[in-house]
Amino acid sequence: MNEEERLKGYVELWKQTIAVQQHFNDIGWRIRQLALTALTFALGAAAVAAKDRVTVSIFGVGLQLSSTLLAFGLILWLSFYFVDQVWYHCLLIGSVRHGEALEESIREFLPEAGLTGSISKASPYTLKIGRGKLSRVWLIAPRYRWMLMALIVVALFMAAASQIHVPAFS
Repeated sequence: MNEEERLKGYVELWKQTIAVQQHFNDIGWRIRQLALTALTFALGAAAVAAKDRVTVSIFGVGLQLSSTLLAFGLILWLSFYFVDQVWYHCLLIGSVRHGEALEESIREFLPEAGLTGSISKASPYTLKIGRGKLSRVWLIAPRYRWMLMALIVVALFMAAASQIHVPAFS
């Protein structure tokens, strides 16, 4: 195989790698959009159930439907976190690293090659908190942790509030 054929092969591999990167990035955004939709539904349904003071019996235990819906919302939220952060984000990072490796090989023929590497170098964001730093990769998880904590707090609040009986206003 001559050098021109090798370069064409590398460029085709690189094109496919970029397409895979775009695919995983798109899936990541879709997962996050769906997660927010599910969270909104869980919170809205729980609010309606709390307003109407609906209770359900699960294994003979009476529970507020609002707290139960939030518990299911919590489980759903954690599953979205797993699919986003643990699954697809790792696949995206793997495809980026592969693209960087291909660009290193392509540089033998085209010294200007390096889109994936340039994006990787430009994209890290470091949040400085006191003396500590949080990298871009670690910053994906906070939105999931914040919402997880919010769901737990709201579920506990609704469970506690259901024990207080306020007479209705006439």
